[in-house]
Amino acid sequence: MDYPDRIKTLIHEQLLHFSHLHEQRMELELKEIKKMAQLQQLKDVPGNLSTIHVLDCIGDHEPINHSAIAEKLKLSKASITKISKKLLELDLIHRTQLNDNRKEVYFRLTPQGKQLFEMHRSMHEAEEQRFMRFLDQYSDDELHTILKFFQGMARYIDER
Repeated sequence: MDYPDRIKTLIHEQLLHFSHLHEQRMELELKEIKKMAQLQQLKDVPGNLSTIHVLDCIGDHEPINHSAIAEKLKLSKASITKISKKLLELDLIHRTQLNDNRKEVYFRLTPQGKQLFEMHRSMHEAEEQRFMRFLDQYSDDELHTILKFFQGMARYIDER
């Protein structure tokens, strides 16, 4: 195997390793959220991170409708419908309508939803600061290459 092919193989192996680590990290994050929610005496917490991220999007942009959530999170409208139904059942969000358009439904957080939103927000801020410190070790050129790689990976995964 020549050098370029060997590097590509190593990159593929690292991608698989990264995927496994990422999956483990997401499971751990969900456990941390559930643990913190229990300490704050929140009775119901969504069972997956996509649902929590929809809650987060609603908290960031309320009032917000299905289409805007789907666009911001790059999820299908059907997924948002399913997730919003779950969030409504858990009493983390409620539906509202704006006066000028009675047909369109918007979402807002309930008090319990706001509590979970704030808890999740503080976790993400701490993780983002940690990640920024990690990126400090790379030059501007390397950061541009990393960004280009991740943008390409997103397109590659999206096309599959």
